[in-house]
Amino acid sequence: MTRHILLILIVTFTLKGTSMADRYTVSQEDFKGHTVYVLTDSETGQDARILPSVGNNCYSYKIQKGDGQIELLWVTPDPETLLGRASGYGIPILFPWPNRIDEGKFSFDGKDYQLETPGPGEHASHGYVHTRPWQVDGSGASDAGGAWLTSVFQSSDFPEIGQYFPFPFEARVTYRLKDGVLIHEFEGKNVGDGDMPMGLGIHPYFPLPLTEDGNRDICTVQMPANTYWPLRDDPIPTGDILPVDDTKFDVRKPTALKGLYYDHVWSGVTLTHGWSRSEYIDPTAGIKIVMEADDVFRELVLYAPDSRPVVCFEPYTCVTNAVNLDTQGIDAGLMRVKPGEGFQGVMRIIGEVIK
Repeated sequence: MTRHILLILIVTFTLKGTSMADRYTVSQEDFKGHTVYVLTDSETGQDARILPSVGNNCYSYKIQKGDGQIELLWVTPDPETLLGRASGYGIPILFPWPNRIDEGKFSFDGKDYQLETPGPGEHASHGYVHTRPWQVDGSGASDAGGAWLTSVFQSSDFPEIGQYFPFPFEARVTYRLKDGVLIHEFEGKNVGDGDMPMGLGIHPYFPLPLTEDGNRDICTVQMPANTYWPLRDDPIPTGDILPVDDTKFDVRKPTALKGLYYDHVWSGVTLTHGWSRSEYIDPTAGIKIVMEADDVFRELVLYAPDSRPVVCFEPYTCVTNAVNLDTQGIDAGLMRVKPGEGFQGVMRIIGEVIK
């Protein structure tokens, strides 16, 4: 089975005149002992910073506003902080499953598995690739290709993964900055001998509010989802799907976040020209961030907690705990990938200056 997913990050704003010859560059910086790759588009005033050594996380993405730049992502203060909470900054990649698996236990093709968990009764979270180093496979800059960086993750490089999750896999990501677009090209592949359960989540973090003088209460979110998955207290989906009508989960129109906090999963996603469109507006900063995802991402998570000044639109290919819901006969979006097969592709984020 081959599935195609595309993840593109797009930003639009006022362009500055620069010759094509020196428009794109890839450079390296030291970030407290870790190598950071910086993709730059000097014509649009964008730059993106990627840390292959900690989950291949794109932890910073700046766009032009006026004479300066504004940061769109929630930036880690240092690599060690990111390593300690690898799912908490920038754009973590959640693979080969997103979110939680109930107590780390699941069955697949009649065999039971127990994943490692933080403690008894706790859940396995977010897969394996966001916490571990990736290997840089190449980089370059040209008018035709923009500025790009390709990194690869092989599960076989980490024997401890196979002890608990005996489904060998490969992940390959190319970050490409071109024509005012930051493209995240994901490829996932089953390199084992048997079928493999797979799911992907992308978890971009945006500051809420975007600037220090902002006000969370007047920031708005909008997400085109008609149903939601009720959660247990832990929070694992019950398996039910309910309409959002007349609940706090109805965010189909711009919804001010005053007094509202979310960490939930939605479904019943409405597409426009093949894409869902979620929007976050910070009126004080004068910025709108749009997250668009194609039809392979059938679930969306909205994360706007009371504990951190962040908001996230997270496109998922499957719901939390999909492998166990699938065993119960519930269509949760779990991918069954045959040996040698996999999926590719994209989501996009558009940053717009609105004042």
